[in-house]
Amino acid sequence: MRYGRIKILSAALMLCMLCGCGGQDGSGQTDSSQPVLNENGKEEVRICASLFSTTMQGLIADYNNQSERYEIVPVEFNDGSSWDDQRTRLQLELTNGEGPDLLTNTVLCQIDMRPYAEKGLLLDVTDFIAEQGDFVKNVAEANQIGGRIYGVPYTFSVGTLVTSPQMATDIRNWTKDYCMATAEEKEVSLFIDAPYGWGKEESGLNVLNVLGVGMDGIQLFVEEEQGVSSFEQPEFVRMLEFAKKYLDTDPDMSDDKRLASGEQFCTVAAIRNFSDFSYYSKLFNESPVYMGYPSPQGGVSRLEVDSLYINAASDHKEGAKDFLRFLLSDQVQRKLVAGLGGGFPVKQELLESLWKESQIKVLDDATGYEKGGIVYKPDLMTQEEERIFWTMLEHPIYYQWNNDIWDIVWEEALPFFYGEKTAGEVANVIDSKVQLYLDEGK
Repeated sequence: MRYGRIKILSAALMLCMLCGCGGQDGSGQTDSSQPVLNENGKEEVRICASLFSTTMQGLIADYNNQSERYEIVPVEFNDGSSWDDQRTRLQLELTNGEGPDLLTNTVLCQIDMRPYAEKGLLLDVTDFIAEQGDFVKNVAEANQIGGRIYGVPYTFSVGTLVTSPQMATDIRNWTKDYCMATAEEKEVSLFIDAPYGWGKEESGLNVLNVLGVGMDGIQLFVEEEQGVSSFEQPEFVRMLEFAKKYLDTDPDMSDDKRLASGEQFCTVAAIRNFSDFSYYSKLFNESPVYMGYPSPQGGVSRLEVDSLYINAASDHKEGAKDFLRFLLSDQVQRKLVAGLGGGFPVKQELLESLWKESQIKVLDDATGYEKGGIVYKPDLMTQEEERIFWTMLEHPIYYQWNNDIWDIVWEEALPFFYGEKTAGEVANVIDSKVQLYLDEGK
């Protein structure tokens, strides 16, 4: 089962301690031998990702050409085996003091980094972050665990829910319950469209995710510090029933038509470029309402931060840091975020500069783009769009949701959406298995 990964992590960590792994000899002292150089006379630094973008591949090549001391070696952890097998193998490598020197946060389907940080397998980069200047508010904190930072961000985007004025009412009161009640009042056919590649039944899980149960959502039914699960509550049963009633029965249908007709309640807005506001303006006939994700505090945005983590057992930490400094330089940051979908730079001063530039000219002097069947031309941002963007960055949420718990919800809730079990039955099973998982982690 996928949620047995922490068992593997703990067992492998114990084995590592007994064997003296992690770049140490049997006495527990760190091996201070000189690094081995490759045929180019450079120290190799391995970086692991599930897939490297063309942009990142080009930047790695640029770094290697200019660095006289280090050479970045990209390793795609994608050998045709299942994600679970890949993640398990990576866990064993890390706990045995092996594995790559740098890891992306998206490696192996967003593997959860929290237990690795808590067990000392990821390098604490708090001081390194402080040395790099002012980051955009809340971006560096996305990788903060227990007051320390374990990941270095290099781009970010902002996510929110967006709908039409006819659907949105009091967005300041955008709690989960109010959101569900409003959707029912409007008599829509579906709450939100299914993510690309998801089937009808899986789209019900997306509704749960958006309402706050998912792997990057608000932890409504788990008190991790106390180790208590409450998925058996009637509140979760009601959410399951709501999700099934308003799931996406036709995931292949274009959502722009369903939004225009009032059949669909809302959609996810992923803001990765200032010009994205032009798309959502066109999608909602010049009147989009950025209502945020429901939370106990009202509508909130979600920061999605692309980060790199340094293996604490790496013999090439300085090389890893040198590459990270390269990625955080203004020149490279501009390359990372160039074009549609590149995201935003993580340094506050550069973000403000790019925003000011976007008020003078549109992206690439574009004549038009197509996205999801919508053809739009990037226009200069309106004052209201400017206000919305900067407000999104003020009080966002970013949860390093434990993938193991979401795995349990995913696996055990599916029979309900397929009509094989009742909501109450799957809620009890989920609660029992999550509680067992929490107990094992104590």
